[in-house]
Amino acid sequence: MSKFKMQKASAELLDKLLKPVASITGAKNEGFLVTAGSGIEPGNWNTMTAGWGSIGFLWNKLTASVYIRPTRYTSEFTEREDYMTLSFFDENDSWARKALAFCGSVSGRDADKAKETGLKPVMLEEGVVAFEQAKTVLVCRKLYRSEFDMDLFVDPQIIIDSYPKKDFHYVYICEILSVYTK
Repeated sequence: MSKFKMQKASAELLDKLLKPVASITGAKNEGFLVTAGSGIEPGNWNTMTAGWGSIGFLWNKLTASVYIRPTRYTSEFTEREDYMTLSFFDENDSWARKALAFCGSVSGRDADKAKETGLKPVMLEEGVVAFEQAKTVLVCRKLYRSEFDMDLFVDPQIIIDSYPKKDFHYVYICEILSVYTK
């Protein structure tokens, strides 16, 4: 088993834990890993680096919003599975920055991301995959999924800047069930 300590998710706990890592979710930083799958063996899971996401409170639940383009290999796993993990790393760790860069630029269709980066997948109590090197892991259950609709953008500049290929993200709203920390 991993070195993680599981705690019930609460607003207070997330405030405490995510303030130090909140900048990781910023576009100018390295991001976080979104992982889904059914086991830790290669081919049973996939992960990708995400730079866009949010954490909040919706439908009387603690939630995380995650955005994944349908062309990403990870979307096959997030579509199939009910759960996913969001893994945050120490942004000052050069190894973590390299692993995040690799996982954001190389498809799991073409490479074994764990082997190539040194990421060590672990199965958490909920039967979801995370990584031993993560500083904080959120275990999330999908509540809602949609896709950005070009006709609903109020600011057309967003489409020009972020979607020149019209490859709009899937939007997942997930309940944060538990938080693993070290």
